[in-house]
Amino acid sequence: MNSNNSSGWFFLDKPIGMTSNFALQKIRRIFNNSKAGFVGTLDPLASGFLPIALGKATKIIPFIEKCDKRYIFTVKWGIKTETGDSEGKIIKECGKYPKNVDIVNSLREFCGNIEQFPHRYSSVKINGQRAHKLARKNMKFQLKKRQIKVNHFTLINNISETLASFFVDCSAGTYVRSLAESLGDSLGTLATVVELRRIGFNNFNKKLISLDYLLSLVHSDELKMLVHPIDAVMNNVFKIQLDHNQVKKVLSGSFVQMDKQSMITNKNKVVLAKYEDNYIALGLIKDNTFHPKKLLIS
Repeated sequence: MNSNNSSGWFFLDKPIGMTSNFALQKIRRIFNNSKAGFVGTLDPLASGFLPIALGKATKIIPFIEKCDKRYIFTVKWGIKTETGDSEGKIIKECGKYPKNVDIVNSLREFCGNIEQFPHRYSSVKINGQRAHKLARKNMKFQLKKRQIKVNHFTLINNISETLASFFVDCSAGTYVRSLAESLGDSLGTLATVVELRRIGFNNFNKKLISLDYLLSLVHSDELKMLVHPIDAVMNNVFKIQLDHNQVKKVLSGSFVQMDKQSMITNKNKVVLAKYEDNYIALGLIKDNTFHPKKLLIS
């Protein structure tokens, strides 16, 4: 397989104990150091769904970063750590453990549009530096509240007096560790995430590939079968077909007049432009014209 020319997506099951970037670099080596990127950072102690873009697919990343995500996670009641997860040292403890009915009632407070402080040990940038790096240096800094949306937040199982597992479907930018700590506060106790797994990313294909399996296929043609096409992450995006003359205009950065009837319902929405079997560009429809924003060819 000529993996230097690979373009498309595959969906990695990131293992626990590895940064998202470390996993990405391993994948780049599998594909002969081809251009690659991921969407939605997962902490080292988190596992699960990490979309990986190869080649030209990396140009689509900015258009899908705001997609909703779904997680299952386990909370330990009665403790608070520096990092909000089991990686950090315990900084507070209490002996209050909430009951099932109280947990269920409290979850209602966290559904819909809410405001949240990102966690101090997060990847948010403060004057160009990651918050978690500043926190580890014991530097003082201020985080701003951000609005997030929680679509669904449910209790899966009260595992024991001190442990409970949850499912959450939420917007991009949601910090599950902060959500867990806020839930603990609302119940008059402390809470720390001890397990976290991302199980869904928008409506993308849910079949995840393990890193070990990928490594076993190095230099194998079977790698090709695991790469989804460029548009695999854009199932809900309208697609338009360009002719030869329209392609020339797009490649020169010019807008293209489109058929009015087909464009009525797609005004000001992102569309994907094709020429024959090749994806040419991403752009917007405005006043029945296609305005290219990102070329998908070299």
